[in-house]
Amino acid sequence: MVTNALPVENVPGVKWGSLVLIGMLSVIFGLLVVLFPTISATVLVELIGILIILLSFAALMLSALLEGGWKDSLLLTLLAIIGFFIGIVTIIQPIVMGMVIFFVAGIALFIGGFIGLVLAAAEPKMVHRGLFALQGVLSIIIGLLICVFPVFGVALMVIWVGVILVVYGIVGIALGYCIHALTKT
Repeated sequence: MVTNALPVENVPGVKWGSLVLIGMLSVIFGLLVVLFPTISATVLVELIGILIILLSFAALMLSALLEGGWKDSLLLTLLAIIGFFIGIVTIIQPIVMGMVIFFVAGIALFIGGFIGLVLAAAEPKMVHRGLFALQGVLSIIIGLLICVFPVFGVALMVIWVGVILVVYGIVGIALGYCIHALTKT
């Protein structure tokens, strides 16, 4: 038996317009990502570079503020400096670093798929073994595709993100209008 997570009495408190607006923005950004995957991938990689710089700066500040100072947190300081330079290179050369980032993602998918496949084969009493095996096979295939054909892998991942944004937006718009319809009754 399914129960409502939000009673109808509390629905007027939910702003249906904000759900519709977020859904529309998600659809627009998703379509832009799907229509312009090269620009979207470049922007995504540059944003990752900015994130790396910010995280490196935070790690550097953390190492300076730790009790022992720079001496006791030498490894954290070194990693922060290396991360800072990697972030700068990512912003300056987004295509090269994008290939590196997606290649590492392909390796991670391959390893994760292999682990999922081994887990599905090794545990005979596991619930949903077939789904683990399917996940493992698909991850291995996608990981190999990304590693062997990195440009195809980048395009595949970027278009996939765009499709997810469009679907999320459509669901948000529908949810907003459903809540609006409930408030009218």
